[in-house]
Amino acid sequence: MQNKTLSKNSTAIKSYLAVFILLTWRQLSLIIINKSLDEIEVMHIELVLYALFYISTILCSLFVSIFSEKTGKRLFMRLWTAIAIISSLVFIVFVAFNGRTLGSVIFSLFSGISVGMGIPICFASFADYTRVENRGRIGAFLFFLTSLFFALLISLSNIFSELAFSIFSIILLTIILLFSRDWREINKSKVAFPSVIRSGPFLSYFSAWCIYCFIDAFEAPLLQHFLDVYFGEAFMRFILSLMTLFASFSMLIAGFLADFRGRRNLLIYGFVMSGIAYVTVGIAAVHRVAWYLFSIVDGIATGFFLVMFIFTIWGDLSLGRSNEKYYAIGTAPFFFINFIKELFIPYLEMIPVSASFSLASFFLFLAVIPLLYAPETLPEKLIRRRELKKYVEKAKKIREKYEKQKED
Repeated sequence: MQNKTLSKNSTAIKSYLAVFILLTWRQLSLIIINKSLDEIEVMHIELVLYALFYISTILCSLFVSIFSEKTGKRLFMRLWTAIAIISSLVFIVFVAFNGRTLGSVIFSLFSGISVGMGIPICFASFADYTRVENRGRIGAFLFFLTSLFFALLISLSNIFSELAFSIFSIILLTIILLFSRDWREINKSKVAFPSVIRSGPFLSYFSAWCIYCFIDAFEAPLLQHFLDVYFGEAFMRFILSLMTLFASFSMLIAGFLADFRGRRNLLIYGFVMSGIAYVTVGIAAVHRVAWYLFSIVDGIATGFFLVMFIFTIWGDLSLGRSNEKYYAIGTAPFFFINFIKELFIPYLEMIPVSASFSLASFFLFLAVIPLLYAPETLPEKLIRRRELKKYVEKAKKIREKYEKQKED
């Protein structure tokens, strides 16, 4: 019995590590692509590389979520890491023989395929080895660690070349490839795509998530452009760093609140906060104080959204069934918005800033409506049990204090 428990805990840790390495591999891929673009002088190559990466990520994620139910997770766990390692090796070979452009194209395509394969497998395993009452906290901690590691990678990107990052990727991915040999799987009932898409709770959360991703895709490049032009690049980078800092630490807060107070209300507060942040800069875009306030409030809201919509909600909604399809569909907007951002950049100067921010706030407030009809995914009895436990502990302390005063 004890050996069985240890084996289960070991697999749980491996599933958490797999998610961490998958998200890190995604960031490493983007760093390698970005650094390669500095050395390539081909028209529209940037759009081609990003299109290959993001579209292949989404398509492969949906593909694997279907076939993993038939073949099992272990095969695809090995496959995505193997493809990732091979894509890094191929990139190194092409760069070494002065074929950077073709090597970058191949790397963008196959690194996107590997990330797409890993998404439903790694996140489904994460959901399998977490419970509804601790999924928010564990997901928040993993995302927080990933954010810290990503910040370290960004700081090192000015020192090391893309070849160094490729070699580091191979070492990191080999760890998961070795772990996948004894990967334990949990058999669950299958679920079809139509039943996922037609689900009322899923549509409520997914529509709110899509609205946020849509706003972020169009507003983020405009925000950076406006700050760069009006206040300068230094202030723009400071605001972005401040947003990232508050988003990273608010993830931890979101994890605890989600597990103790529920998911739905936390998301509603997040959308209201983000809407207020955009209203503020829409009214006072030329004042630095407004941007300080925006970076803090919107950063906190972003941390809420990332933990809930990447790690938590889709595992909750699967209700113990096979959850690869929930994560494949649910995380798709997060990976798609980055490609939309690249398409939107050439048209930044054509859009009035104040009108754009005001429109963003309207849609963010609008996103609250489907959440009002969405059910709470944290069981009500669990919330009540914790409230009762807290009440009993408080009553016990009062009683002990009263008895002590009585004895004196």
